[in-house]
Amino acid sequence: MEFTTKAQAIRDTGLTYLGSVSETVKHKKSIKYGELTYSLYLSPAKTSGYEVCPGRTAECTKFCLHESGQNRMVEKKRGEVITNSRIKKTKLFFEEKEFFMKWLIFEIKSARSRARRNRMTLSVRLNNTSDISPLDFELYGVNILEIFPDVQFYDYTKVPDRVELMKRYKNYDVTFSYNGYNIETCKKMLSHNVRVAMVFDKYIPDQYMGYKVINGDDYDMRYRDEPCIVGLKYKEVRTKLNTNIKFVIQ
Repeated sequence: MEFTTKAQAIRDTGLTYLGSVSETVKHKKSIKYGELTYSLYLSPAKTSGYEVCPGRTAECTKFCLHESGQNRMVEKKRGEVITNSRIKKTKLFFEEKEFFMKWLIFEIKSARSRARRNRMTLSVRLNNTSDISPLDFELYGVNILEIFPDVQFYDYTKVPDRVELMKRYKNYDVTFSYNGYNIETCKKMLSHNVRVAMVFDKYIPDQYMGYKVINGDDYDMRYRDEPCIVGLKYKEVRTKLNTNIKFVIQ
């Protein structure tokens, strides 16, 4: 496949877009901070046939946010159109990398121009339902962070080594995620001033394990935050919450 124009890409794939700009509920919140957020949702875990979440556990796979929010609402009315779209995008990423990357670059450039026209800044989150290294988003040996050095990229990750990329790329920020089994790694991250995201069931406390906790649901641009624990409320998915979910703090 060869990317020439967005219109042609839409015809060839049946997809309307790869990513969206401040369209989801959490990314719309960035607007009041004078920012637009370009966000990409791929098919999580290995649901596309390709692994995109190398640090996942069986529990985070079962209770993935992919099954919550807008996806659940749309599914009730129109079937699995979002799920199928995410699978198609993920297969494009692995099977037609050059095509995918040219389309992605086109969309980010368009989002950046839109932000500038509105005197806003742009941030990019490529992993909303995946955990792929930004180094793998590359075209002709140049990764996405190098292609857009003036754009802020950010992620949540369960891969400890991913935080090292922040030392190499000033336009990349990452928040480490608690998975129910990596508490010692989380403590180490916090001691080295790396933010850690934790999911709480009943309420988000002001402090936990001696560290300040902020409400991570107020906005999503984590790179604006100081080193702390980012508290997130559990989002219900198809499978009801039970007390055996290790990554949810009761």
